[in-house]
Amino acid sequence: MRELAIEIGVRALLFGVFVFTEFLDPFQRVIQPEEIWLYKNPLVQSDNIPTRLMFLPFLASASRRSTWRASCTASPRAGGGRVGGSVPPSCPFTAP
Repeated sequence: MRELAIEIGVRALLFGVFVFTEFLDPFQRVIQPEEIWLYKNPLVQSDNIPTRLMFLPFLASASRRSTWRASCTASPRAGGGRVGGSVPPSCPFTAP
């Protein structure tokens, strides 16, 4: 019961902080002259981002994982080829 009271108190406090900061004046950042160069990015003619290359490692690992899982389940020792059923060392995610 005490944990519930603490949880409600913390949530009420966070909500109060949110409401207080929500109605404050917005922050206006002043950019100093010596840091203006950080914000001057050159215009690029082509802003095409190759997303195919971005997801290639994920797709490669997913296909490797599925073939790995299939080889683990196809192993005669994986499900109990012997009494007690041992797991091949190449299949760490298979439960013994």
